Amino acid sequence: MVLYGAIRDYVTKYVNLYYDTNDKIINDVEIQTFGQELTKSKSDGGCGIPGVPFENGKFSKADQLIEVFTSVIFSSSVVHAAANFPQYDAYGFPPNYPTKIKGVPPKNKNPLKEEDIVKSLIDKSTTLDTMVITRILSERSTNALGDFEVTYTYDPAAVKIVEEFRQNLKDISLKMHQRNEKLVQKYEYLYPEEIPNSISI
Repeated sequence: MVLYGAIRDYVTKYVNLYYDTNDKIINDVEIQTFGQELTKSKSDGGCGIPGVPFENGKFSKADQLIEVFTSVIFSSSVVHAAANFPQYDAYGFPPNYPTKIKGVPPKNKNPLKEEDIVKSLIDKSTTLDTMVITRILSERSTNALGDFEVTYTYDPAAVKIVEEFRQNLKDISLKMHQRNEKLVQKYEYLYPEEIPNSISI
């Protein structure tokens, strides 16, 4: 996926800027503590995330950091947008995707009459609650990917990497808009300018 590649490219440049040797990674106490928190079991107060490349109880290579950081950024931005933003379109008309139904669910594929379907629909209050909740969940409430709320980057080399990332996202967006112009049913949820920097619920 093109957005994953853009994030991975950004992360790779950033990690390689500050961790140009394995010793810098191995001796970075905060990075090692971060790895321990990710992999430690939940019962021991950690996150218990399987598959983290924290080999022999430590991060030792840039590739490991790149994989973890890319996954975190991609999951909390692109994946979140893909799962969250279409919710109102799917659930906003509850008969299209009811959160629950009244009565007994159908047990076979026999055709139903319209009145059977109408009888199974939820009440007006629950319908409105569903619409309100999914509308709120579908809203964009943080800055877009690459447009950080607070600037922590002042190192000129790092600023250049951030600017390259933003330009890459603009290029991706342009291609997506051009592709969507040809479509009857446009897919707009993953325009980079619509993707949040992080989960914002």
